[in-house]
Amino acid sequence: MDEKSKKGSYIVPAIDKSIAILNFLSLSGEGQTMSTIGKELNIAKTSVFSILHTLETHNFVRKDPDGLYTLGLKLYSLGILSVRNIDSKAIFVPHMEVLRAETEFTVHMVAYDNGETVCLEKLEGPGSIRFLSYVGERKRLNTSACGKAIAAYLTEKELQIMFSKGLNHLTPNSISTEPALREHLHEVRQSGYAIDDEEGEIGIRCIGAPIFMNDGIVYGGISVSTLKTNLPFQRIPHYAEKVLTAAKKISNELGYTGDAYS
Repeated sequence: MDEKSKKGSYIVPAIDKSIAILNFLSLSGEGQTMSTIGKELNIAKTSVFSILHTLETHNFVRKDPDGLYTLGLKLYSLGILSVRNIDSKAIFVPHMEVLRAETEFTVHMVAYDNGETVCLEKLEGPGSIRFLSYVGERKRLNTSACGKAIAAYLTEKELQIMFSKGLNHLTPNSISTEPALREHLHEVRQSGYAIDDEEGEIGIRCIGAPIFMNDGIVYGGISVSTLKTNLPFQRIPHYAEKVLTAAKKISNELGYTGDAYS
């Protein structure tokens, strides 16, 4: 028996069909009836019924009053746990090290979590400049380059979560009103990266870019930080390209194949 046949012999048919149903619902974009699911996947009606009933019992699917099935929130919870269990050092740090070497700036990697960012990794620059940021630090989105790069790609629902938490006003440059921030995020999305121009701390300038998961949802961001004297405005496009390259490589590691960086 070859290796492929061996793998096939270990597959549990009921689980295989359950996965097929979940994949079908994830791609359909709208609720589906039991009969449609069975017909499209060529699964017997009795099997579809028992599988959907089991999945619904465990909140993997939901059935609305019209009998249409959609994915359940249990999958969302598992997805969040999966993201949190990503080995950040193995995936992110090598790209962060390259970015630090290319720029000689401090590099931060953050994840998005419920309207805020959480610092996952930090690599200090080679110079004497040291920042007070730390791994595990939570920040509002509006006063950092990573935060704004993330916010530019959030859904309206996620943006409302961000606004409900309040916008920080840390310096005179902070963008701390909803209309101004929305306009700014539109500009960020057009350029693909965000600039923190002394918005979190006077004298500090940063460039951040978003990182995406395989489903196109924003996972977090990566940024470089330094004194504003080390990052004049005319040099921002040069360094932004390096940040975007690092962000794209990390996103690819997470399975992203979209065109956000083009």
